[in-house]
Amino acid sequence: MNFLVIINPNSGKRKSISVFKKYLKPSLENNLFRYEIKTTTHSGHAKQIIESIDLLKFNAILVLGGDGTMHEVINGLLKRKDKINLPIGNIPTGSGNSLLYDLGKFNVKNSINIILKNKIRKIDILELSTLNEKIYSMNLIGWGMGNDIGFRAEKMRWLGPMRYNIASLIEILKYRGRQATIKIDSIEYKDSYALITICNTMHVGKGMKMAPNASLNDKKMDIIMIKDNFSKLELLKLFPQIFSGYHVKNKKVTYVQAETFSLKTLKNDILNIDGEIKGETPINIRVIPECIKLLN
Repeated sequence: MNFLVIINPNSGKRKSISVFKKYLKPSLENNLFRYEIKTTTHSGHAKQIIESIDLLKFNAILVLGGDGTMHEVINGLLKRKDKINLPIGNIPTGSGNSLLYDLGKFNVKNSINIILKNKIRKIDILELSTLNEKIYSMNLIGWGMGNDIGFRAEKMRWLGPMRYNIASLIEILKYRGRQATIKIDSIEYKDSYALITICNTMHVGKGMKMAPNASLNDKKMDIIMIKDNFSKLELLKLFPQIFSGYHVKNKKVTYVQAETFSLKTLKNDILNIDGEIKGETPINIRVIPECIKLLN
């Protein structure tokens, strides 16, 4: 086996390099596996590496980083002209690692042991089309207050995983509803919304169970919508329930599954895609079934 190892040294609490040296490197060498290391130096670098490197040399890709690094690797793979699609193993060194929460992989040593067994699981991916580009999401696409939370959390990275909680509380106190036209499969709706989150994974952020019915290979996206009919106090009470998934039982929360989704807004709003602030409305989203292979 020959692995391409992508290391994001700035992910999460900046443990990626030490995790590689202490755990992954000995495991690879003890198993006589070959590997080549690429260390990212800036945002978007992992995507650039995957798009341009000769992947025919490798059997799989190992990623030391969080959801943002995985997002870049997946987008790099799916945008390659040669369509090479190697299996990916994600080792949890990020601040969120939402995908790994779905897989029940929280421990670095256990994750490495599982990954190196080379068992493959295929997962769905969300393809998001804007006016100018296609972006692939493995985790979530957030608009409205959800996007505002992601944007604020990005500015608070020094707080670590706790930044999602603090950013959420701040934005709940500030929120205002926004007009939008949405289409879920073939049915169109117009209303004022506080939040719309489209999920591929069950978890978002640091273990928040945003879409408790989500599955990584059910050919569906899970859509959570909150109209502009909540008081700030109601939202503050609702927020802690996201960790258990109990929020979806609230009558004011709409939770549906679909194969396609579109969103048009009064102005072009920036989105939160897999924890990264990128893309903008209007958007069309579809599910691409089982298009990414995970080592799991």
